[in-house]
Amino acid sequence: GHVEAARLVLEKGAEVDRADKDDWTPLFYACCNGHVDVARLLLDKGAEITQASKNGMTPLDVAKNNHHDAVVALLEEQLDLKFPLHAAARTGDADAMTQVLAGGAEIDAKGDGATPLFVACEGGHVEAARLLLDNGAEVDRADKWGNTPLFTACWKGHVDAARLLL
Repeated sequence: GHVEAARLVLEKGAEVDRADKDDWTPLFYACCNGHVDVARLLLDKGAEITQASKNGMTPLDVAKNNHHDAVVALLEEQLDLKFPLHAAARTGDADAMTQVLAGGAEIDAKGDGATPLFVACEGGHVEAARLLLDNGAEVDRADKWGNTPLFTACWKGHVDAARLLL
């Protein structure tokens, strides 16, 4: 959690995404221990937010599993900036999604392991999901754990979203 020490090491040439034997980078350790300021520094220096470890976990997964809400909020904010279509799908904002798609966003891009369609269905946002499907989203593209948008819609109890996918 020593931000200045981390800054000094990075200034001396340390690789921001240097991974250990488990493919954990410094960002993983900052997220695991709830060091939001170190995580912010690493992200500012270009740390890869979607990097997965050997067991498939991402820094966001680690922060969530350890209940570090401030780190989770930081990572979600950064993911929203990196994946604006996911951010709009998460809130069901079809107008924003239309604008982002018009700007050339990749419809099936995986942000932290899930596609925009997966995110929309997870939140029960039927119109957002319909918009994505109408624009060519792959209906069966699974997340990093093998869950499809249909499975997630059913799991979360979003019957209308599940019907749309059938």
